[in-house]
Parts: sequence; structure tokens; C-alpha cells
Amino acid sequence: MVQAVTIDATTILRRKAAVVGADVADDAILLDIDSGYFFQLNRTAAKIWAFVEEPHTLGALTDHMAASYKVDAETCRSDVTEFVADLIERGVLEIAA
Repeated sequence: MVQAVTIDATTILRRKAAVVGADVADDAILLDIDSGYFFQLNRTAAKIWAFVEEPHTLGALTDHMAASYKVDAETCRSDVTEFVADLIERGVLEIAA
């Protein structure tokens, strides 16, 4: 059974070292070298991927996305947190120690 990921605004996120990405138009394609899985990210998800090129907190990421898309902070925080938790569970992002 997979345990749910618990993250908050202070959680530091980083890309998994074995995941490589390429920009394709406004999207991104990721390859997890360890598993061989491909992931296709839409424009918004690709923006998240680009932002965590360097480790950042979830709070910094949600602030960046809310400012970029002019959405209310609570909706953005909820949506980004859900998406990031999914990427962590899939092994694309990691929580930095």
C-alpha cells in the first residue's frame, strides 16, 4: 500500500536526479531513467517543472504560480499541492532533506 505524501508550504521540493526533461512547444516531456516511464506535462505543469529546476519550497512555488496565472492564492495552493503530491508519489519530484 502506498502511503500518502504529507507536504506543506515549508516542504522543499527538488527534481529527482534520474528524471530528464525536454521542452516541446509549451509542454514538457519527462523520462524517468530508472523506471523507463515517460510523462507529458501541459503548459502549467511544465511551468512547475521549470520552477523546481532549483530546489524551492512548496510555498514559493504556489506564490509563483498564483502570480503567474492571476488566480486566488487558496485555489492555487490546493491545485498545486495536489499536483506536486502526485509527482512525488510517481517519483518525479522528491522532498529535499
